[in-house]
Amino acid sequence: MMDPSPKPPEALIQAITQDLRPVKPSPPPLPLAMRMVPLALVFSWLIFLAMGVRRDSGPLLTWGVSSAQFVVAMALIWIAAHEGTPAGRLPSKMVRAASAAAFVAVVLLTLLTASLTPPGGPAHGSPWIAGLACGLGSTIAGAILILLFSWTFRKSVAARPTVAGALYGAGAGVAINADWRIICPVSTLPHALGAHGTAILATMLLGACLGRIWGARRLQTR
Repeated sequence: MMDPSPKPPEALIQAITQDLRPVKPSPPPLPLAMRMVPLALVFSWLIFLAMGVRRDSGPLLTWGVSSAQFVVAMALIWIAAHEGTPAGRLPSKMVRAASAAAFVAVVLLTLLTASLTPPGGPAHGSPWIAGLACGLGSTIAGAILILLFSWTFRKSVAARPTVAGALYGAGAGVAINADWRIICPVSTLPHALGAHGTAILATMLLGACLGRIWGARRLQTR
C-alpha cells in the first residue's frame, strides 16, 4: 500500500537540514532563580554605596528584617521561573496563595520595621514630596532590576507570560524595598506603606508588561 502523503520538496528538506542547530536546554527553575540572586545582591550593594545606610538602623533591622524580605523576593522569582517551565508550572491556586502570602509577609515586615525604627520624618519639605521622591527612586531602581531579570527570562516558554512577568516584577520590587527601608530617612507607617508599597505595585505592573511583550515576540518568531 502506497503512502498517500506527499513528499516535501527537496529544497525545503535542505533548508531545514541547514537550519538545524543544537539547542541548549533551559535550566531548571531553581538554578534559573539562583541566577537572579547575585544580580539582586550586587545591585543592592550599589544602592547602599550610592545612598548610604541610616545610622539608627540596628543589626536586626539591617540584616534580619531585610534578609527575610529578600528571601520573599527570591521566592516570587522562583515561582516565576516555574512559570517558564511548562512541565514544572505550579498550580494556579498555589501561585495565588504564594503571592498573597508574600504580600502579607511584606506588610508584616514593614510593620515590624516601623516598630523597631525611631520615629522620623523628612528633614526638609513636605511629606508628600518625600513620598514622591522615595516612590520614584525605588520604582526606577526596581525597573533597572526588572530589565536584568527580563533579559534572563527572555527565552522562557511560559504559557502565561504576563503572570510570569508580574511575579518577577513583584520580586524585583520587594528586593529593592528590602534595601530601601534601610536607606529611607522617613520611618512613618503611611510613608512606608504608601510610597514604598506603590513602588512595588509599579514594578509588578512593569514586569507584567515586559512579560507580555516577550511572550508576543516569541509568538511572532514562531
